[in-house]
Amino acid sequence: MKTITLLIITMTLLFSTSYRSEEKGTLTVSLSNIKKKGKINISIYKPGEKFPGDSKNLVKRQSLESTSSLQTITFRDISYGKYAVAIYQDVNGNGELDTKIFGIPTEPFAFSNNFRPKFGGPSFEKCEFEFIKDNQTIEIEMINSLFGGD
Repeated sequence: MKTITLLIITMTLLFSTSYRSEEKGTLTVSLSNIKKKGKINISIYKPGEKFPGDSKNLVKRQSLESTSSLQTITFRDISYGKYAVAIYQDVNGNGELDTKIFGIPTEPFAFSNNFRPKFGGPSFEKCEFEFIKDNQTIEIEMINSLFGGD
């Protein structure tokens, strides 16, 4: 009996001290300047060295078909913290962001903070935002071409 009581007390203490409720909320991405048809792929990343694309830092991903020039995408149960968003639109349906020489995208793309690459790709720090409240919305504008005509 003494052993069972000790086991119950130990288990109770273990679970009560190691389990902490993490605050989570809903994040909405409001995406504008959508000019082409094709699947839009939105990924949320936590801090990491290789942004975007490092699957170990991927938090959530969603895809949707483009239906208008403005669309919203909702992500539920996101823990509060620092994140960056990367988006690309798969216009030709091959499942990847097509690029040409020097990695310049030939399909529409976008990043949080409306980061627009000039020389080289994005870094997490340049695209980072803080998710601090439930029902928070961030606004991102699609880049249809790095060379104008956007």
